[in-house]
Amino acid sequence: MNLNVLSIFFTTKFVPLIFTIIGFGLLITIHEFGHFIFCKIFGVYTPTFSLGMGPKILEKKIGTTNFRLSAIPLGGYVEIAGLAEVGGQGEQEHSKLTGGQSFESKPYWQKAIILLGGVLFNLLFAYIFFSIIYFYGVPKQKADLIINTKIEKTIQKKFNIAPEDKIISIDNQNLSSDPKKLIPVLQKYFLKKFTGADIIPLTVLRNNKNIKLNLNFKSEKEQDEFLGSLQLKTTPIEGQYEKHSLFGAIGKGIQVTNGWIFNIIYGIKCLITERTLKGVGGPVMILSKTFETAQKGFLPLLIFLCIISINLAVLNILPIGALDGGQFLFVSVEAIIRRPIPETIKLVINIGSWILILGLVLYLSYKDLMAIIWK
Repeated sequence: MNLNVLSIFFTTKFVPLIFTIIGFGLLITIHEFGHFIFCKIFGVYTPTFSLGMGPKILEKKIGTTNFRLSAIPLGGYVEIAGLAEVGGQGEQEHSKLTGGQSFESKPYWQKAIILLGGVLFNLLFAYIFFSIIYFYGVPKQKADLIINTKIEKTIQKKFNIAPEDKIISIDNQNLSSDPKKLIPVLQKYFLKKFTGADIIPLTVLRNNKNIKLNLNFKSEKEQDEFLGSLQLKTTPIEGQYEKHSLFGAIGKGIQVTNGWIFNIIYGIKCLITERTLKGVGGPVMILSKTFETAQKGFLPLLIFLCIISINLAVLNILPIGALDGGQFLFVSVEAIIRRPIPETIKLVINIGSWILILGLVLYLSYKDLMAIIWK
């Protein structure tokens, strides 16, 4: 079915809300399925696989696994025998299981693949569906590089820029409205390693007047500050679509997904170095943005879900105890030192990381709600 045909089903707010809930839950279920399928491949017992969380509605045993439909459709989980998880879903009755079907009995490389299976499947989702999107065709885009409307006044004064300034040339090179040509220019001038020696001539359009600026970053922090003030504003060109051959679409899907991986990692790096949560959205904001996107049609929703899926993959690989990356770090350390990490140490790290994550989620949710209320 043509992706554009599905957009007719998004004409009411009720239908986008349903697809928002299903889409968001689907991404987490895909993540858990990544763990599940590698458990099955390597012979690790999985007592329960649940679509959704909370109280069960339906349950059917297939093979050795109870497949469950639960009441809260935002996510899912898989229980892995021999892998105790603080805050894990389900009964966790088999978390201490030993023997050939337990997670703990498997060699390091199998443990690593099982733990990273969710991340791999979230990325696979993005690679596949971005490729499908480019095969069927997406609206051609024109892009403008502008200064973010929410830029702080201190940053405005430092670089002599203003909100909604449109950058029309860099180093006397006129910028194209073609995103393919614009992004390499960004990488050349603003994503290169800071040297402190370069002066970058800039021309911006402000109130229909061309204003010439000279950027001279005095530190890597200043370079990051200016980069953080930039916003790539894309607008679809009506009636023009970009389609690719099968292999061309696959290549494009890989390119776009890799680009988002890079952008997310760079964003996390900036948040850590600047020690700020400004611009970070929590679950409430993500659901709100997903709903807004769903109202625009099926294709924008699918693109947005691909981006969220990449975010889930990158965030889950962070070496934090409660996340896949933290569990992967544990088994890696154990493989190096050739003995188990004491359970008390794991427990303290996991509980501490869960407290940190839940506190962050609550804070971001409060901030999101205040932003939505004031809006």
